Amino acid sequence: MIKPKITCREATEILLRGEDRSLPLAERLSLRLHQRSCGNCRRFARQVALMRQASARWRKFSED
Repeated sequence: MIKPKITCREATEILLRGEDRSLPLAERLSLRLHQRSCGNCRRFARQVALMRQASARWRKFSED
């Protein structure tokens, strides 16, 4: 069931869980709905994506 309004804390937890596994549709939708109205959570999501990219580059660099 899609939770109509989640808190920033819940959005953060969902986003970070999504780094480890694929999220169920309800969680993905709840997160998207929250991020549409919350600039801070959108910014946090961009920061997490940036860290993921940097980690991937570092792993590639360290393998060479």
